[in-house]
Amino acid sequence: MKKTLVLLGAVTILAAVLRLYRLGSTPISLEWDEVAIGYDAYSLIKTGRDQFGDLLPVTFRSLDDYKPPIYEYLTVIPVSVFGLTGFAVRLPSALSGIGMVFLLYFFAGILFQNIFLLKNYKNKAALLASFLLAVSPWHIQFSRAAFEVNVAALITVSAVFLFLKGLKNPRYFIYSAGLFGLDLFSYHSARVVAPLLLIFLFVIFNKSLPGKKPVIYFMVIFGVFLLAVLPVLFSQNAQIRFTATNIFRPAARYLDEKDLDKIFLEQRLNDIFKGYEFSGKIFHNRRLVWFDYDTLKKAFNNYLSNYRFEYLFIKGDAPLHHAPGFGLFHMWELPYLAAGIIFLLFKGLNRYSLFLLFWLLIAPLPNAVTREAPHSVRTLLLLPVYQLLGAAGLIYLYNLAKENFWVLFLPVTIITFLFIINHGYYLHQYFIHTDFDVAANWKYGRKQAVNITEKIKINYDRVLVSLSLEMPHVFWLFYSRFPPDRYLVNGGTVSGGYADERNSFDKYQFRNFDYKLLKGQGNLLLVGTPGDFPAGADIFVNIYNPDGSVALQMARN
Repeated sequence: MKKTLVLLGAVTILAAVLRLYRLGSTPISLEWDEVAIGYDAYSLIKTGRDQFGDLLPVTFRSLDDYKPPIYEYLTVIPVSVFGLTGFAVRLPSALSGIGMVFLLYFFAGILFQNIFLLKNYKNKAALLASFLLAVSPWHIQFSRAAFEVNVAALITVSAVFLFLKGLKNPRYFIYSAGLFGLDLFSYHSARVVAPLLLIFLFVIFNKSLPGKKPVIYFMVIFGVFLLAVLPVLFSQNAQIRFTATNIFRPAARYLDEKDLDKIFLEQRLNDIFKGYEFSGKIFHNRRLVWFDYDTLKKAFNNYLSNYRFEYLFIKGDAPLHHAPGFGLFHMWELPYLAAGIIFLLFKGLNRYSLFLLFWLLIAPLPNAVTREAPHSVRTLLLLPVYQLLGAAGLIYLYNLAKENFWVLFLPVTIITFLFIINHGYYLHQYFIHTDFDVAANWKYGRKQAVNITEKIKINYDRVLVSLSLEMPHVFWLFYSRFPPDRYLVNGGTVSGGYADERNSFDKYQFRNFDYKLLKGQGNLLLVGTPGDFPAGADIFVNIYNPDGSVALQMARN
């Protein structure tokens, strides 16, 4: 046992190094969600309110995406200690990632001790699961930036772990209720996945529950959180968020909603002509479009896309979500992932393995009904399952080959060699090429621009920052550390949306501009991208991406 704990400590240290090394500088810059979270935390520290002036909100409007509150409040602590920096904003995610690696050992232990064959190798299998998570490209990527879902994943695993421990010790069962409740405030996907996991746990372990009283306490505690989150889920703000991302909105499939109305009108008139006016009203209306064939087909394809080989092992999804030239997994992980699934289905199927497979199947459901799929953020709650399956697969393959030295030695040697080469290549791609190849995606240049404008704004009447910089107000608030009390006195943020031109503070105005029309409108400093300035513009500052392309420019009118 002592040796196992030493190895677990080594795996945890490895996870910490991979997640904390150059945390504030790689990725090379903070993207808009990170600076918005950081400035909200800074504002909470100084005023108790977010950038919109809301007192201790349970939903943060942020960039008009209405973020759940847990990551925002966790960020208050490191920002208080380290200041308003990239390291501070990313630290809750990094610590959650490290914590997940450590916790997964104990979670895997509970699962594996109840699954045929694996219980004989419980500690080894649990260590393998932790190690696989420690070196997971998907998990490293999301532990090194301020992704709320990374905290949600830790809470979800903790809640399930304590539920399983609570089957024998009611105290843990009650703690689990609190964590399942907190999960509802951690991330949008968790609001779907966590309740489904909880329902399934109660169903498959209904005969093993720790008595009537602990179950009642559990229901009361979880019920309090559920009642607290329901007004949030059904609020107008939540509906705005859902409307913007779901596939059911007619505009997600039609060029113009007026076209849809025209189609329905023609269909109804045809039914009236045939004497079926009533049924026409029922079946030819905008509400039923939710259930049409195209919508259901889209949802099904979205769901399946999250298991696609190319997405998982070759190229991932958005550039912010993976290292350049890499998928979400190492290629060498594929054989034992497949072996793990085969083993659980045909050799080790029981309540515990069935729960793992259920988790694997339901985690992509939130992404099935959204327009961007596959999506590694919305499905990150899948991650611990893949590592558990991988560990089970390795133990299964080991057990098959252990009687023959060469049958065991050759695959182990090959896998070890592939791991060293493949993971070394991954680290090179992440720590070198992320900063070079996708700096623009990480909004490189905003910090440099803020530093320059802060130094020279005294020489100008106003500073106009183009919306081509994509929600620039939060970058200028964050990097200038503009006092939140002053900001809120003057109205705070009006809108976090992409195209809103009403945000301003100090000498800064964040709006689009036509350079040719600004002559004679005072002494202006203009900040934008190359597309904002015509030939002959008085450009005096160019900020370059690491690859040599122009990120931002500054000009005088």
